[in-house]
Amino acid sequence: MRIVMYILLLVCFITTGCTSTKTIGNPTASEVLKMEPNANVFMYKDTIYNAGIPWVDELELTKDIQETEITRQSNKGRAFKNGTANKLGVGTKVFRVKERNDMLIAETEGGDIRFYQLVEG
Repeated sequence: MRIVMYILLLVCFITTGCTSTKTIGNPTASEVLKMEPNANVFMYKDTIYNAGIPWVDELELTKDIQETEITRQSNKGRAFKNGTANKLGVGTKVFRVKERNDMLIAETEGGDIRFYQLVEG
């Protein structure tokens, strides 16, 4: 009888430990803007990119070919879809970076702005 109880407890621990009720994913525009209302963000390929990260701004990066363009502006995180930015103007061109795949550079009248891809993990 004791062996059966231990086996049942073991099965319960294993099944409980291997299940998760909360889904973890990449940050949304709503989450980022809630944590940092003055953040400079845009969405591309269903991923949020954020500017103003000091270590990113210090890197030696080379602008490559144009990757996308800002098509919409919104300050409401829930309204974000691909091509939406909260501070970059509509028509702003966004370029790849030769050295890294997790960064993009926006070309603005005030100068280039570097953006880092916000991903979970």
